[in-house]
Amino acid sequence: MNQTEKKRTWERTKTPGLLRHKGGRYYGRFSLGGKEKFVPLGTDLLEVAKHRFAEHKARFTRTRKAAVASKLGSAKCGELLALYRAQVQARADIGERTRRVYLEHCDYILKTWPGFSTLRPDEVTRDAVKEWKNRALTTGSNFRPPGAKAESIACAGRSPGRFNKAVDVLRKVLDLAVESGALHANFILGRGVKAKDAPHKPKLPETRDLLRVFDEIENNGAVAGWGREVADFCRFLVFTGLRKSEASALVWDDVDEARGILRVRGTKTVAANREVPLSGAAVALLAEIRARRTKAGRFAAEGRVLAVAEAQRSIDRACATLGVERVTHHDLRDCFATVAIESGVDVPTVAAWLGHADGGALLMRVYAHHRRAHSAAQMARVDFGTSSPPPAPVQ
Repeated sequence: MNQTEKKRTWERTKTPGLLRHKGGRYYGRFSLGGKEKFVPLGTDLLEVAKHRFAEHKARFTRTRKAAVASKLGSAKCGELLALYRAQVQARADIGERTRRVYLEHCDYILKTWPGFSTLRPDEVTRDAVKEWKNRALTTGSNFRPPGAKAESIACAGRSPGRFNKAVDVLRKVLDLAVESGALHANFILGRGVKAKDAPHKPKLPETRDLLRVFDEIENNGAVAGWGREVADFCRFLVFTGLRKSEASALVWDDVDEARGILRVRGTKTVAANREVPLSGAAVALLAEIRARRTKAGRFAAEGRVLAVAEAQRSIDRACATLGVERVTHHDLRDCFATVAIESGVDVPTVAAWLGHADGGALLMRVYAHHRRAHSAAQMARVDFGTSSPPPAPVQ
């Protein structure tokens, strides 16, 4: 086969910069900062590709203009925010879900601060930020998901946590202004800018109640053994502390039985890629699952460890049947952390098992809440010496 008979990798279209890959999908070719970048448009339909290409082209144009304005020291806040967005898009140390969340924080600023894009960096004073905080926590973005039965403070943009994340973005935007010479100092680096936000500490049911929930899921009459698969998925989250997405992505090749570890492909950051030692309960559960799959002729080393990827509806149904307070997938991960801490494992070690990159700071704020039974048991160990005679005086 000669060169002319080979199918070309890229096929040009009538729209400059819009290319069709030999596989049929469309891509946009853009230039930014002297580097060429191919952006997947996620479609094989030309009209859809044209529309998405135009959106990406407008974004790249705004970024180029913002870069020029930044170098001249005349960039407005909207242009600096566009530069920050470009930096987030280019980061290789975060996962796609984290990248999407960071970009949502950028959108939050624009939705809750009218006129932000046209402000000069020196107009973002502490008083202006306080006005923004009062407005954001009072009215927010007024967004309500379609079909929602009740308003959510988080979705409506009135959550202190969401506001504080947006403040972190604003600080980085003003850092860009300082770097470009448009601002001599970042005015909101000090304390008192963020809203007061108490970390959410869920009230977990006792371990015996969780095991009852799992048994209820397993025995709910689901056909083809799916009740068992869903229950094992929930048990696995509790026994390993993995995120739902991490657990559902595991294959049997990730289970190193000789070393007693799981190789976890993290879904949030580079630090989330880790090796997690297997607890005795996890080892027993994996052995049971493997035996069941082998007996049914469905075991494969490259196959998924867990047959399902989520279980929330089954959990809700079981909790309602047993009268147990509702728990979520993340609560099961929280249960692992809580049990590990109650068992005496040090916080940095538990943080590493969970894939946290902060050495345990988040763990201390959010996960280190002990359940009632453990708290009562620990209090029983506290002795002020009032029930026993005082020690004899030293001669």
